[in-house]
Parts: sequence; C-alpha cells; structure tokens
Amino acid sequence: MRVSALPLIVLGLLACKGGNPETDAGPDDGEPTDAVYGLDHLLRVELELPADDWDTLRDQSRSIEEMLMVEGCQDQPFESPFTWFEARATIDGEVFERIDVRKKGFVGSLSEEKPGLKLDLAEYVDGATFEGARRLTLNNSVSDASFVRQCLAYSTFTDVGLPASRCSLAQVTVNGEDLGIYVNVEPIKKPMLRRHFDSDEGNLYEGTLSDFREGWTGTLEKKTNEDEDDWSDVEALVDAVQADEDELLEALDAVVDLDQFFRFWATEVLVQHGDGYAGNTNNFYVYADPSDGRFRFLPWGVDMTLGVWEEGDEEVADEWAAVSIYASSVLPWRLYNHPEGRERYEQALQDVLSEGWDEDRLLDRLDTMAALIEPELSGSEWAAVEARIEGVGRLVEGRRGTLEQALEDGLPDWPWEPRDSYCFVPTGVVDVSFSTTWGTIETADPFSTGSSELYLDFGEGTVLDLDNGTAVAGSVDGETAMYLPAWLSPTEAVLLYVGMDEDSVEEGALALDLSEHWGGLFYIDTSTMEEFVFVSYVVGDVVFAESGTEEGDVLEGTLTGQFMNF
Repeated sequence: MRVSALPLIVLGLLACKGGNPETDAGPDDGEPTDAVYGLDHLLRVELELPADDWDTLRDQSRSIEEMLMVEGCQDQPFESPFTWFEARATIDGEVFERIDVRKKGFVGSLSEEKPGLKLDLAEYVDGATFEGARRLTLNNSVSDASFVRQCLAYSTFTDVGLPASRCSLAQVTVNGEDLGIYVNVEPIKKPMLRRHFDSDEGNLYEGTLSDFREGWTGTLEKKTNEDEDDWSDVEALVDAVQADEDELLEALDAVVDLDQFFRFWATEVLVQHGDGYAGNTNNFYVYADPSDGRFRFLPWGVDMTLGVWEEGDEEVADEWAAVSIYASSVLPWRLYNHPEGRERYEQALQDVLSEGWDEDRLLDRLDTMAALIEPELSGSEWAAVEARIEGVGRLVEGRRGTLEQALEDGLPDWPWEPRDSYCFVPTGVVDVSFSTTWGTIETADPFSTGSSELYLDFGEGTVLDLDNGTAVAGSVDGETAMYLPAWLSPTEAVLLYVGMDEDSVEEGALALDLSEHWGGLFYIDTSTMEEFVFVSYVVGDVVFAESGTEEGDVLEGTLTGQFMNF
C-alpha cells in the first residue's frame, strides 16, 4: 500500500513563480532583442562568482509554511528571500566583468543544485546590454524535464495575437560546472510592454494566487508606478465583476478588454495552462493599457502546460487539466455562467484553435529545440528527454481532435464556485505516540505490526481517541515514510502519513511543514484498500526517543501538532 504524494492542486501551487519588481526602462529602450530569443540558437551563459556567494545564493529558499501558514497570507505580495550577488558573465563569448545575479522561483521550481537565475547586466556598468537586453531570466525547468513546453506555450499565445514573452534555450555554467539546459524567458518589464503596446506608462501587476474579488487583491504585485499608491483600476475591476447579470458584460468591458480576455482564457485552455489565471488564480500579469485604461492579460509560469506530467521516465496524463474549460477564478466563473459570456468563450476557443494551433509549425519548433538539446546531453539523458519531447508532440497532434470533439459534444457546466483561498488555517490538534521497527513499511499488511495511539481533535467537539493503532516505517521505491493506521470499525480506518528522510530519523527529530516533510490524515475503506480519502494536512514535530535506519532498528516517539487546511 502506498500513500500518494501531495495532491495535484498543491503541486500546481508549488510550481508558482514570483519575483522582485524591476521596473525601470533600462538601456534597451526600443530594441527588439530578437537575437536573444532565437529558438534556433542555444545561448551560452558562463558565470563566475566567489564560491561562498554561490553557495549562499543556491541555499536561499522559502517554504509553503512561511508563505501560506501565516495569518493574512493573502494580504500582501509574497516577499522574496533572494538577494543579489556580484558576478562575472560571459554570454556567447561576450564578457561582462561585473553583473548582478540572484536566484529565482516560488516554491516548486526551487533547487539548490540547479537554481533558476536572474541576471542584471547594467547594475554596475551603465548601458551594458547583450544584444540590446539588459536582463536575462533563466528558468531551471525542473517542472518540465522536456525543456520545450515553455517556449511552445508562449509562442502559441503569440500565434493567436496575444502579448506574450519570447523564449529560447540556454546552457548555463557556473564556476566551471555545467548546470545543463535552461529556458531563457523574456521578462515582463517595460521593454516587453513597448513591443506590444503604444505606451509603457500604465500599471503592470503580477498575479500570484491573486484574483479580482474581495480579500484576493493583496497578493497582486505592482511592477510599474510602484511609488503611486493608486489601486483604483484594480478596485474598479473588483466592483465590475460583482455587477448583476444583465449589466455584467457592459461593466466588465469598461475595465477589461473582454475580446482580448476571452482569447487569453481560451488559449490558457488550449495549451492546458491549468496553473494560470483561469485554472488556479496564479501565474499571470495584467496591464492597464494607457490607450483606454482597460486591463489586458499576459501569460506567465507556463512550465506545466501541454498536459503531461513525468513520473520517472514515463508519461502520465495530467488528470487535473480540464479538456475544454477552466473557471476557478472569478472573472471566467462569472462569464461562463452568463449565457452570452459562455457563447463568447466557446467562439474564442474555436477561433484560437483554428487560427493559432498549427500542428506543423509547432512540431517544427519541437524539432528545432530538440536539435539544440541533444548534443548537450549524454546518451541516456537524451533518451529520457527525447521520450518526453515525443510525448509533447503526440499531444500537439491530438489536441485539435480532443477540443473539436468537446465543442461538438457541447461545453460542460462548471458546477463549482471560485476556488477557496490557499491560506492554511489550524483546524484541530494531533497528539500521537508510536513504536515500530525500520523496514516494516514493506509489509503487505500495515495493520499487522507496530503500535500507535492517536488522539485526533477536529474541533467543535469531534474527537477520535484511538488506542488500537499500528505503525510501519522505512524506505521503499524512493519514498521514506511512516504510516500510522488505526481502526474505526471492522472495515474502516484512518491512516496518518508522515513523510521523512533518513538523516532526520538518525538525528532523532523532524518538523512536518509541507515543504521538506509533509504529513496528512486519510480515511480508508479497508474492504477495498483502494480509495484513500484525504482528510487534512498535519504539521508539527516528530521526536524519536529511539531511532535508526538499519533493518530492524526500533523507532519510538511522539508526534504533536495541528491539523491544517485551506
């Protein structure tokens, strides 16, 4: 029996992106910088900086606990933990003696071995640019082991006439160590705005777990005009989205370019950007275009698009990517539940599919990127990446038929309300003692060995005080964990899952915080042993009175903490 990893809704969250505001126009005013984003060219980036600085940069991080398990977690933008370091850079042979570099990423894309990077070439030398670009944003692509989805998705937004970043591939070396393939994404700043709009003077906001409803605008991060404490454009959209049905479209169109939004929304669905605005209130920008003051939406954080998740070397269907509709945020939810709004969305989906989904063009892009990636990898590494690229290609070839069938069948209802906040709140108390031995996790029957007592207080007078529990622990198939099941009835049980690592067990303690280690309570129908119903996350402290990671070592201790839920 195995307990799954974090639910996919949290995996979506973990893949969120964020960053610090850098809104000055910079020296690359008016430059198209096309050479920086050529899909047929692999950018060579070599960085040199003191080893201690590199170690500090790599180690900077943040966790779900410190982001979402705090009071008022959506009252303000999520603070960045990253700082800048001076470095020397060589980009395609051009030397920059002094630049600034820092780590980037939200939670799921963070890595100590292969950190995402931001480069500022002109921090120390006024006017310094590479092919007209002052800044580079290098994504580590840890959420996309094929390396190709981001450029394919951004280019699809461009194909349908929407403002979107350009994208290319890069190979990055730091202090002589090859870190591998990165994805070079055009940052959404004033130079990018000037490519798409007549003026770059409007308000630009980045949305991370943000929406246009009461209590959800605090995490919008203002990226231009930050010194002006004027949020009237956002407040106007919050008001408009609450209009009565007969006034809704007129009210929204006064503050949002609705034609543009319908195409943006449909394209998020087309490329299966389930971690974007419509699907997850996440990974998007909005720009108040000074030409008319109305908002236009821009895509961001598209590394989990195109419907395939990897498990090892296998491709598995992205089960949380809806076939033809996302409406988890308030704007698409209101529009999809409006008769004319649904008609306009359906027409936009038909339009972007017919106008922007050119299979031959997309497959050519895949081939172009594959030809750049292959020489950089060993034979076995390339075989794994090639299989994933081929999987993306199969999705490209099949996406039209999938959507055409969905349109022919008629778009489904969306019966759910806009999704709840991701902020965690405590909902109860957990107090557990356990005793087992290392290696028992491989037993066929986790109810047959070890012992545990579970005191579970769910609040409002609901308490389970179970002294009939068992316990197993160890490592199997790459997972290190402890399972603490207890009977509720002859055919029903609860199971407390404790994610661990061997170092923490040896050290005698670990903290469950939903980042490095996570815990959860599940309900089990033991008559089938197939369906685990998730009940709650568990955070707290595990303390071992006795522990070891050799077969047969005794594990005894306690877990004290809280139930935490959205």
